[in-house]
Amino acid sequence: MDDALLSDLKARDRERWLTCLWAAAEARPALLAIHAYDLEQQRVVAEAREPMLAEIRLAWWREQLEQLSAGRLSPPQPLLRALRHDARPRGVDLAALSGIEEGFLPLLTEGRLDAAAMATARGAPLFRALATAVLGRPLVDSESRDAALAGTRWALAQLWRGGWGQAEARLSVLEPPAFPAAPVGPLPLPLLLLDRLAADDWGRLQRGEPLARLASPGRQWVMAKAAFRNRSSHLP
Repeated sequence: MDDALLSDLKARDRERWLTCLWAAAEARPALLAIHAYDLEQQRVVAEAREPMLAEIRLAWWREQLEQLSAGRLSPPQPLLRALRHDARPRGVDLAALSGIEEGFLPLLTEGRLDAAAMATARGAPLFRALATAVLGRPLVDSESRDAALAGTRWALAQLWRGGWGQAEARLSVLEPPAFPAAPVGPLPLPLLLLDRLAADDWGRLQRGEPLARLASPGRQWVMAKAAFRNRSSHLP
């Protein structure tokens, strides 16, 4: 993975970078590329001054991933190169991943925001791509279902974490919907850690407490406990 791309991801979301370290070494570049793509979509929204121009930027990214998915060449751009050389060989469906655009577009357009729908549109394809990258194979139906559910939970919590630029005011008046139930089956560890962080956020929201700072010692402790319990459950 491009060093500048990796440094940017680590600086912008240290938690996601940390969860990638719990994956096998051969899967990490793919995970980092997938997270970098999602963060680029959020950057487009956060930095939007003209919504129409931001929509065009999102559409450009979607079209590039569709091209890559079809086996066609893309511009020599570092993130696209990482998705092509790191994520696609792990079996990640880049065209499906491009669908996360639908979770961001409502923040650029007029009308009522549906937090649950936005979270599903963003989180389901994102976590399915991450799970595929970890496992290095297509997901079975139950794995796809649980990854989508965990992704929805995570993306829902992310809406209340801020970093949405001009859309922040619209989100601030939303009432948090019901938090989806936890996935039934086991999740790949990097996804499990993100799901536990989302649950911690939601618990704080329900109790009227401020959200903990990203990558704070308390948040890292949440991840460490989840990882330890996961490993203990797999001991003979």
